[in-house]
Amino acid sequence: MLTYLEARDQIRSLATSLPIVHVPLTQCVGQVLAQPIFADRDYPPFNRVAMDGIAIRIDDWNRGTREFHIRDTIFAGAETSTAIGPGECYKIMTGAACPSDVDTVIRKEDLHYTAHGTVLILCESVSKGQHLAKQGEDLKKDELAIPAPRICDISLVGALAALGIHDVPVYEMPSVAIVTTGDEVVDIDQQPAPFQIRNSNQYSLQALCAQWHLPIKFCQHVADDSGALSLAFQQAMQEQIILINGGVSAGDADHVPQVLQELGVAIVFHKVAIKPGKPLLVGVLPENRIVFALPGNPLSCFTTFKLFVEEYLHGCLGFTRERFQKVKLQTSRTKKSTLDDFFPVFRSPDGNGYRCKPNRRSGDITATVGCDGIGWHIHDKQVISENDTIQVLSLHPFFHTN
Repeated sequence: MLTYLEARDQIRSLATSLPIVHVPLTQCVGQVLAQPIFADRDYPPFNRVAMDGIAIRIDDWNRGTREFHIRDTIFAGAETSTAIGPGECYKIMTGAACPSDVDTVIRKEDLHYTAHGTVLILCESVSKGQHLAKQGEDLKKDELAIPAPRICDISLVGALAALGIHDVPVYEMPSVAIVTTGDEVVDIDQQPAPFQIRNSNQYSLQALCAQWHLPIKFCQHVADDSGALSLAFQQAMQEQIILINGGVSAGDADHVPQVLQELGVAIVFHKVAIKPGKPLLVGVLPENRIVFALPGNPLSCFTTFKLFVEEYLHGCLGFTRERFQKVKLQTSRTKKSTLDDFFPVFRSPDGNGYRCKPNRRSGDITATVGCDGIGWHIHDKQVISENDTIQVLSLHPFFHTN
């Protein structure tokens, strides 16, 4: 049986690059930028005025000139054909291009406009280049502006627009099939009998896929019957990622591993030394198709998706940073097993660390409610003491630049 780290490394080795497509800028939010973006020109493209006021030559100020004649008024988006002489200035607005014959801006609050068309500078000190954004100080032409991969979030849209990117190169996310299994499972709109449960995992998996913008092309629940499972799996295997839930352990009704092998799935591994989620199975098919057979208990299903399905996606999208982050756990925790143990955590109210969220084993349907991450209790450490540093996997997809 593989350790968690061995299974994770196997998943990483299976990741393959995704195709790149272009989507309109208005539709890119939540997708993953696939190619770096370079500046098409200097930014700012000119010496840009940062304050309403006047533009002068610092030499006039240094010679003692404090009253200036206004030669012209320049608005944002306009230019002037007028040149100034000694003791003259431009009245200029925020965002305007500063003419080359001036080098300093005095803000409106430090000025007094006289009745005879001049302006007095009231401040005592002036520095050359003040209130000017120099051409190219943000980006030089052809300089890397936005590295990839990274999530196209709200903050990125404005930058892409400013750079003239109207068709955004993003990764085309792989299609998904979801098959849940179990005679005891009924849909959520049905009243379950005393020995039945509602199909919460189907909706949990749909939500997890939606968070990654994965298109779900097939979704079906199947009873614990080899023939029915085979038919459903054959349909599901038309997609690139096949998520199967339940029927993967060692019980008499756990037919999933055998059916998958009969259908030609090459089993990469079955069972991992983790808790919850030990029965996890991962297999592959031709054309870079991958099967994740996740355990049926809600916390096991959720945890193995976060640990392994997202690890696979992480690699396919070209991210290389470690997904776990080191944090302080403010509560102690003890385990008896020698497995890597994963457990829900939430940020403490004081913001100085994380706390455990108690749960009643892997069948606890509310175990992850209100949580911010999954803590990792490593296999060779039986006790986590209060304020020890642990590693936590965020519940949000890990979209950072490399």
